[in-house]
Amino acid sequence: PSPGAAMNLPRRGSSFLLAGLLLWAAPALPDDTPVPPPESTPTTVQALAQLLDPVAEDRLFRVASAGLSVVDVETGEEVYTSGSDKGYVPASTMKVLTAAAALRALGPAYRFSTDVWTDGELDGAGVLHGNLYVQGHGDPTLVVERLWKLMADLKVEGVQRIEGDVVFDASFFDDEHRLVGWDKRRDIERGPSYFATLSALSLNFNTASIVVGPGAEVGGKARVSTETPAGSYVVIDNKVETGPAEGRPWVTIEREVSATSTTFTVEGTVPSDAEVRRYYRTVADPTAHLMAAWQELEKVHDIKVKGKHRLGATPARAELLLHYRSQPLVAVLMDMNKYSNNFMAEQVLKAVGAEVHGVPGTTEKGLRYVESYLEELGVPDGDYELVNGSGLSRDAKLTPRALTAVMADMGRDLRVGREFATSLAIAGADGTLIRRLTEDPGRVRGKTGTIDGVHCLTGYVEAADGRQYAFAFLVNKLRGGSEPAKRLHDRFLRRMFHLGADPSDATAATEAESR
Repeated sequence: PSPGAAMNLPRRGSSFLLAGLLLWAAPALPDDTPVPPPESTPTTVQALAQLLDPVAEDRLFRVASAGLSVVDVETGEEVYTSGSDKGYVPASTMKVLTAAAALRALGPAYRFSTDVWTDGELDGAGVLHGNLYVQGHGDPTLVVERLWKLMADLKVEGVQRIEGDVVFDASFFDDEHRLVGWDKRRDIERGPSYFATLSALSLNFNTASIVVGPGAEVGGKARVSTETPAGSYVVIDNKVETGPAEGRPWVTIEREVSATSTTFTVEGTVPSDAEVRRYYRTVADPTAHLMAAWQELEKVHDIKVKGKHRLGATPARAELLLHYRSQPLVAVLMDMNKYSNNFMAEQVLKAVGAEVHGVPGTTEKGLRYVESYLEELGVPDGDYELVNGSGLSRDAKLTPRALTAVMADMGRDLRVGREFATSLAIAGADGTLIRRLTEDPGRVRGKTGTIDGVHCLTGYVEAADGRQYAFAFLVNKLRGGSEPAKRLHDRFLRRMFHLGADPSDATAATEAESR
């Protein structure tokens, strides 16, 4: 993803450098002398109340359920609040907790790996006398192009024929493939891409890309295929016709899951002059999907296998042949947060669980670490109810105050704070905020969260007084779409832009809104 407009969030480097120089020049203090943190001035708090009270008095606070918390990042002090002690469905703003926990537990340079091992000997003729083991560690970025390269490198290593089995080891995670916390029946049946399955051996975000285009003749079948061949595991039942030119296209996709396959029945009509379109649907068994794609790539690379393709564990005596690593965690989190990728969030959370609490990684183990982090910050138990890492759940609950506690902590963390801020969407520049606040881009970094009846936003905003503020603005029980919440979020942020601009902050903000 493009880094977009530059924004120094959190702006801590220069203030800490200045503080360091001042301390160097000042007389030494006794070791036990407490150094209190700076405090927000009463003037700032009063100015915020003047600016933000009109926002909290908006009718949305009456017809929906809304809570707002604003914290001065430097001091950690909550400087404005309205309903911030109540729990709300956070939707994808939950991902900031997952990202913060992952950076703390794993570090920004952490990489997911896919390893190839053998317990046999490779002779000079390219024959591997033994088994080949493909061991996954939850890489959420493994796509078919990289799998192709891995197998090409296997061929370069000299492997042309495998006398034993090809064994797929997904034991780094548990075998619970379904994302927990979302029980919408229609989604369980259809498998939309935002409800992706999970595995330590995952491919293409565990989705099938179904390609639909017109056929050769009007009235004949359209062309329907999968972008990544997966043998008999992904089956396409093509019932799409080619219609007259300039007609209206319509396509429906139904999914049927069995123990050995995922079948997609594709029906509809595409005009003869239509462009090719791709539709994404989740595969039910992600490990089986990768195994099937692997077998198809064996044909491409002309690697012969005498034995079976099966699940199993990598033995301790095996020797490493190939070690494939993902981009660093900080890059993974950029995709996860800027584009709100549920699959990535759940894979990252399970990896945290595995690395902190031991294999296999589970959602519960990952959340256990997130909870310990919240406890460390002093967030009360009643301020959160965690279900998964992506926020795709109506059972999850967070107070705005719990979110701003994490945001403010990350804003002061010199080890991973900048990497955390980098993962967030830049208003007016990229991600889910690319079309928001375009008249003044780069002053907000944030994470949105939306499901039916819910629209939330948390992030950092740079005010005119030069200070950074963490905020969480959660809105539940919306009717008629998320636009009213988006408008109020943007109104709130535009008012924050004017904080410290001049003595009549509220007047200036009101005039800007009217323009």
